[in-house]
Amino acid sequence: RDIRSHGGRRWQGPEGRTVHATWKLPICMRPQASKPDQTSKKDQPVIYLSVSTCVLPQIIVVDPEVLDFGQVTAQQRKILPLALQAAEGVEPQDLIVEALPENQCFTVLNAARQISGKPFRLMIDFHPSQVQIYQSTLQLRTQSTRIQIPLRGRGVRPVLRIEPEGGVMRLGSVVYTKECKEFTKKEFVIHNDSPFELNYSLETVVPADQNHSGPPAFVLTPAVGVVEANGSRTVTIAFRPHRPLALFREKVLVNVPNQKVPTYLYLYGHCFRYQVYAIPGMTFGPFSRAETQGPSAFVDSLSVGVCSGANPETGEFTHPKAQQTEFSLVFGKTEFTRSVLVGASVGQAAGNFEFQIQPSDFSKYFSVDLPKGQVKAGELPTEVTFTYKPEEKTSLNCGDVPLDLLGGIGQWITCKARGVLSGGLTPPGEPPTQEIMVELRAYLEQI
Repeated sequence: RDIRSHGGRRWQGPEGRTVHATWKLPICMRPQASKPDQTSKKDQPVIYLSVSTCVLPQIIVVDPEVLDFGQVTAQQRKILPLALQAAEGVEPQDLIVEALPENQCFTVLNAARQISGKPFRLMIDFHPSQVQIYQSTLQLRTQSTRIQIPLRGRGVRPVLRIEPEGGVMRLGSVVYTKECKEFTKKEFVIHNDSPFELNYSLETVVPADQNHSGPPAFVLTPAVGVVEANGSRTVTIAFRPHRPLALFREKVLVNVPNQKVPTYLYLYGHCFRYQVYAIPGMTFGPFSRAETQGPSAFVDSLSVGVCSGANPETGEFTHPKAQQTEFSLVFGKTEFTRSVLVGASVGQAAGNFEFQIQPSDFSKYFSVDLPKGQVKAGELPTEVTFTYKPEEKTSLNCGDVPLDLLGGIGQWITCKARGVLSGGLTPPGEPPTQEIMVELRAYLEQI
């Protein structure tokens, strides 16, 4: 009755299997140049459009009727199934899938086949390329019916944050053993500051010294994972060195697609035969591939002749010592401090150190801020600073005549400091102490 009152008509086909309807749609037209308040009803003709529709009985059951992928990280993919099943009493249907537009990032993964009473799963892939909303329509047809399934999805950009913020991780030092039993561990946290999931993978960009016979020096677990919305995940870093080396370092990319700025981890570690060690002062921060170039473990392990590190009697290879015995600290014109780092590897014993500047003609210009001290096992190394203090500059005027052109004339001076490292674990058959020499070199202006 309501349909008829508006000029339409509705009726059912034979046996009530189909529903037919005729719709009457009024369309009002107005000249574009005219304003609504300046036109009369005579100037606005109305035409009627007749539309006929027909509703057929369901032949294929679709689940779900709308395929919504929700929020997916841009440049990541999500796959959802679309279940198709022929209705009861319907003959088998030969399915034909029409192509989807490429710019909407939806793809049908598997081929179409005949649909019968057994459910068939059509796999749909959503791979957003940008941060935006995507919509499309999947059109299916058989010899008896046509089906349209709306596809929806949204590409999003998660907000990544790591702790520590700079990404620099110092895993300390380990005492070398042939079985590689000693190791250290540290953790860092991946934060997701967005209301949707974050998929990450940890990819090595600049590897540490390569182990050709076992696992790498740095192992991160889990290397691939998902961080829930507004959540966090802890990743464990294990440092298990395979050879003595003063400095292991590795650069790792925290790969989260569609980030404005890449996020990196910078891993540092040390390995020595003695528990107490000394290394040149350095800045632990970001680095590039060019800064890590050096001899690899494979080159060091080439056993050729007596110089290869192999015992001439047994032929057993031993790695070169990682501990430097001679350091050279050069002071620039405006640099008056240089340092050496002294620490103790992971273990139960503590270590001691002592530095003494050797008497010489120029020893009065140099001093050490911490002549002796103790280092605790497993903690960050202590910085021992050497200071260069030249004489104060005097005036370069001779009477009323300036002698500025002679400024800067002088000579390079050197002085040596002797250091002794003691305590802690020592390799079998080795002396209990280590002696190192530090050469201090500076430019002394004499005019």
